[in-house]
Amino acid sequence: MTAAASLDALAAELRRISASHTGKCTWALTDLTTGAHIGHDEADVMPTASLIKTPILVALYRAVADGRLRLDARTRYGAQHRTLGSGVLSKLDFGVDMTVRDAAVLMMIISDNSATNMVIDLVGIDEINGLMGELGLPATRLFCRLGDRSAGLDARNMSVSSAADITTLLGLIARHECVSPEASEDMLRIMRRSDYRHELSRELPWNELNTLGDDPRAAWVAEKGGAFLNGVRTSGAVFKGPRGSFTMAAFSEGGTGPGTGRESEGNAVIGRLGKAAWDALAS
Repeated sequence: MTAAASLDALAAELRRISASHTGKCTWALTDLTTGAHIGHDEADVMPTASLIKTPILVALYRAVADGRLRLDARTRYGAQHRTLGSGVLSKLDFGVDMTVRDAAVLMMIISDNSATNMVIDLVGIDEINGLMGELGLPATRLFCRLGDRSAGLDARNMSVSSAADITTLLGLIARHECVSPEASEDMLRIMRRSDYRHELSRELPWNELNTLGDDPRAAWVAEKGGAFLNGVRTSGAVFKGPRGSFTMAAFSEGGTGPGTGRESEGNAVIGRLGKAAWDALAS
């Protein structure tokens, strides 16, 4: 089977999997070896939940590259940052002191919402959105800080993106095209250490050390996911395996399928999408 035929077969399988979702499910994938691209409803604007933390991370590293911030500068967690949801800072006393990079690590590897507000305040919402426009990602927008009550309980009032945008952004990181190679590798290093493997990589053979096999350099996933009410589940990842590498993003919303929390219909479908792509392109 030719490479093009193999990718067509993968696209058909991914469409079959996403069609099993009883709500809306969109996805996009780019093979980093060949540049080939496939997707389904990939331009549709979808709520991001915590996946918006990936664009925020990129904006932070761009601010550092521009000389506006330093990763080793100290920053302090305060009452103005506190918000509920995922993470640990909201459970700690105010005054915790850390580097800017440490706040970014908390934002990404345990999806700390309060640490995310620390990073947002350092970079600025307008600067984050402006960079996404500069990078050619028109669907990606952060509307408010996390926990802003004006957003209500509608994830679309908080932040949005598309499968196409996130796949493109991850490709820019993987190819070292949005910041320097060193900064890009540092972002990937952080994202590879995710404690949460509940979306695109959930069906991969993770071991007790949160790695794929004995050599973490040979196979890894740098990823960020998200979840919110109304079946919102999101995931974006750079996959690196023995046979190849690719970027992928998937979003789900709504649905009446079985399961709740991390075992929801959205998590299950997105996990099957990621496993099918991994098996076809990388493992």
